Amino acid sequence: MTGRGAPVRGARVRACGAAACAAALALLFACAGKPPGISRALARVIYVRDVRAQTSAETLSVFLVPGGPGSIDDLSAFYVISDDAELFWKVESTQWSKSVAEGETWIGVNALSVPLGDSVPSGSYRVILQDAGGETAELTVTVPERGIAAAQAVYPSAEVKDGMILVSGPYDAPEVWAYDANGKFAGSFAAGKAAAQLEVARIAASSPSLSQGFSFRLYAWDEKAGFGVLAGPYQAGTLPAR
Repeated sequence: MTGRGAPVRGARVRACGAAACAAALALLFACAGKPPGISRALARVIYVRDVRAQTSAETLSVFLVPGGPGSIDDLSAFYVISDDAELFWKVESTQWSKSVAEGETWIGVNALSVPLGDSVPSGSYRVILQDAGGETAELTVTVPERGIAAAQAVYPSAEVKDGMILVSGPYDAPEVWAYDANGKFAGSFAAGKAAAQLEVARIAASSPSLSQGFSFRLYAWDEKAGFGVLAGPYQAGTLPAR
């Protein structure tokens, strides 16, 4: 995983209120033993543009590198908690995605949503990792303030022409995120000015799940503004005959 954000799209998980948060935390600390660990954690706000509905929304991306004596298979869930905003999410192991970068395995999701479609509050968030035995580890991450809302952000755009994906926009290092027919993330591809041209056939050949057709979104990280942007979905169109 890089500082630009994780090239995966997780299941959408909605926040719970303060009462649910208190009940869940009581369960978290019910056991004692050898706890898991968190080597690193990263939180990023992603502005999402639906190019079909012409709507914009905010989501929270949270990824972490597990540590400790156990394996990732021993982990059951992680929690993301904003005490100040009284927001609480639980992400089950079946909901998170895995990404390996620079020898580290990250787990997390990109689509934590705030109730009623509100903005993601800035500030400190606690990330609590839980294993199957109920043991936990905790790390604090910070979500920075943003100067503009999702509706005001500038998004990359794409056109599929002559078997090529043509990406435009102000970002130097956008990525194409490809999804199979079931909407499951299947891979990311560099699409910046220094990247090679993106052939639809090459993306389709990268994974068996994409061979019958795929959709994609465009992701970019705005370092100065402190948020990511994600636009789509776009359809790859009819794949060339083999």
